[in-house]
Amino acid sequence: MILRLVCTDFDGTLLPISEEVDRSVCPAFFARLHQLREQRGVVWVINTGRSWESLQRELERQHFPCWPDWVVLGEREVYRIDRHLPIPHRSWNQRCSDLHQELFTATAPLWEGMRDFLQHQTRAIYQSAEWSPVEILASNATEADRIHEKIRDWIRPFPELSLQRNCEGFRFSHRDIHKGSALEAVQKEIGLDASATLAAGDHHNDLPMLDRRYAAFLTCPFNAIPEVKARVSSQGGFLASLPASEGIAEALTQFEA
Repeated sequence: MILRLVCTDFDGTLLPISEEVDRSVCPAFFARLHQLREQRGVVWVINTGRSWESLQRELERQHFPCWPDWVVLGEREVYRIDRHLPIPHRSWNQRCSDLHQELFTATAPLWEGMRDFLQHQTRAIYQSAEWSPVEILASNATEADRIHEKIRDWIRPFPELSLQRNCEGFRFSHRDIHKGSALEAVQKEIGLDASATLAAGDHHNDLPMLDRRYAAFLTCPFNAIPEVKARVSSQGGFLASLPASEGIAEALTQFEA
């Protein structure tokens, strides 16, 4: 197996989340990526929950020496990057839109009850958003865990509905649309498959792509949550000893042979 596609989450996996550390991507990551691009034509995908505007601002603020070839936005929409502009994968993105419109309409009563719960029994911030009928930001990690358990019980009667969580944030999705299936859409578009792919993530919403179905090379940084470390380890992946982008640079060295 030869590595040809590198798919990384962004926040927490490349860019540290904590305000107490240097919030930048380390030069070693870009050095390893550049080497793989030069030697093998490796394609880089950023697979994130961010919008394009948010990701673009951060790439520019960080003065990234190279930009990704593809991005997955909102954990679902796929875009090819051409001269720093996103070009939509129209058929995939339309399928996402159609599936979610149908699903969210069919589950309308659920959202009313959820908003009532959030308003009266939590301190969370919540709103309707482009990609989800309700997006939730818990006030702290303990409250996020409580909300997570409550929501999982609520959505159990709706098998097509899935919950995406990143730290204290939550959004909802169709069960077939997630970071893994979006990565697969990129693979099909460029003629590669899981055997040539590395996937790297750190949190709950990365779990779907941290699977041998989508990537033969699996890794996570030292700061990954226990569930992610367990998923990567159970499939023979590489647990980095360093946090964020330093850990992913370490993984690229491990897998570039």
